[in-house]
This record gives sequence, structure tokens and C-alpha cells, in this order.
Amino acid sequence: MTIRVAEPADADVIAQLHARSWHTAYRGILSDDFLDGPLLADRRALWRARFAEVNPDQMVLVDEEGGNIQGFACAYLDADPDWGTLLDNLHVVPECKGKGLGRQLMAEVANRLLKLNRTRLHLWAFEQNHTARGFYERLGGVITTSQAESAPDGREVNAVRYCWSDLAVVQWVREKSL
Repeated sequence: MTIRVAEPADADVIAQLHARSWHTAYRGILSDDFLDGPLLADRRALWRARFAEVNPDQMVLVDEEGGNIQGFACAYLDADPDWGTLLDNLHVVPECKGKGLGRQLMAEVANRLLKLNRTRLHLWAFEQNHTARGFYERLGGVITTSQAESAPDGREVNAVRYCWSDLAVVQWVREKSL
């Protein structure tokens, strides 16, 4: 397994993985019409746009094994003055969940942020996504707030913000689990 910086040529593969992950993780949270319909086109448009412009505050990492992308993380440096870097996406191929890929991606994001003297990280998770929430809590994430937000399918869903004020905790949890 290799974690590397994503390239523009990875956009469609990342979009497909993103859609596959949402298709399984967000069933019952987002509408079936969206998940079974325009989801892939929506994610393709998003990732092509993200890679079309150079954004020095965007960090996209992929976890690759045997030439296949198994997971990815996307973070935006200094996205919030109080909460720091925003981890906007963390997804692993559904059949690879539970194998430590998500932990490794989180640890790599934390390592890179610490090298850039960024010490805070936050993310938003759907309140109903209990699997993801358990994962973030095991990595030391602390809920700071909850709010309703508009989801890509047009629904209003509740989301919780997780925050890490000490990124060394993410590294420690990863090392402990190896």
C-alpha cells in the first residue's frame, strides 16, 4: 500500500470510489433516487472541478495498492479560523473497510498537517452515519456542535462537527492499532 498525492488523472477514479462509498454508507440518509440516479455524475462533476483549478489549500491523498486506488482523503488547510483544516472527504472502498486504510489516511493527513505547523483538524459527519462517527470517536475526535445542513440530494440532514485539537492523538491511535 502506498499513500500519495492525487493527480488530476485520478479524478474519475476518485469520483467512482466516492459514489460507491456514499451508495453504501448513506443509504437511508440520502434519498434512494439520488443514490441510484445522479450520484456518480454529481461526484464526477465535483472531482473534475476540484482538479481543474490549482488550489494550494487543497490536499488530496490516495491510498493505492497494486495500481488501484483503495481510499482517499481531501482536506482544506485553514478552512476555518477557529477549527483549522477541514477534512472534507475520507472514503475507502466498501469491501476494504475495517482493514486500517481509513486510519492510515487519517494519520497521513495528520502527519502532513503537523509538518505544515497546522495543529487543528475538523470535519462534518451526518448524524445518522453511526459507523463513521464511531470511527472518528475511536481516533479521538470530539463533537463540538450539531446543525442541520442541506445535503446534495436536496434534503435537510443533521450533521455533527468533530474536532481534533491535538493531531498527535490521531498518530498515537494509528500506531497503537498496528
